[in-house]
Amino acid sequence: MALVDEIEMARRHVHEGERHLRRQHQLIAGLDEKGLPTDDAMNFLHLLEDMQAMHREHLSRLLRKAGD
Repeated sequence: MALVDEIEMARRHVHEGERHLRRQHQLIAGLDEKGLPTDDAMNFLHLLEDMQAMHREHLSRLLRKAGD
């Protein structure tokens, strides 16, 4: 796979990750408003945040590589 393609894929992953994080925040807010437990949803949010950090770091590495 060409570096340009890898960068584009990583950008998509970052973009999709942001969308997933926004949605999870909305779901947690909805649960909280209804007085429902949010522990599992918060744990999942933390996993999503960790994955998003990995996606961002991967994109950064690819962009640095492209700049070399």
